[in-house]
Amino acid sequence: MDYRNAKRTATTEIDCEINHPVYGWIPFTANQEDTGASFDVAALWSKMNLSVATQGYTQPSLEEVLAAERAIMSCTPMQGILALGEANWNIILAYRSTASWNEKVIIDSAQTWVRNSQNIAFFQYLLGFTDTQVDDLFRAAMLIDA
Repeated sequence: MDYRNAKRTATTEIDCEINHPVYGWIPFTANQEDTGASFDVAALWSKMNLSVATQGYTQPSLEEVLAAERAIMSCTPMQGILALGEANWNIILAYRSTASWNEKVIIDSAQTWVRNSQNIAFFQYLLGFTDTQVDDLFRAAMLIDA
């Protein structure tokens, strides 16, 4: 199996791209114990593990870790409202009374609150929250079992 751009992960796996016979170059993570592929992954892993061209693992910066966390933060509106608390939610509702029809639909009908969305950025602006406060809000909301 042809591969390129091999790089060690935080575990014993190795990320790379393999030249798939149908799809061309695709991302792949090789695990030496993988037996479910149509080729010998353990042999590929061994080849990359012994290669001096395989890059070492680089621990992500705190900024990269935070960006990755923010990219997957989401909660239901109920979780978000409960985490916000009554006083903060009343600020949003006060704005809602002056909002456009589109904004009202977004506030009322969102199925999911996504941390990095424009809607949450607008809530952040309305409430005067810092990025850290929004992160903490989502961390708290995601723990609410409602």
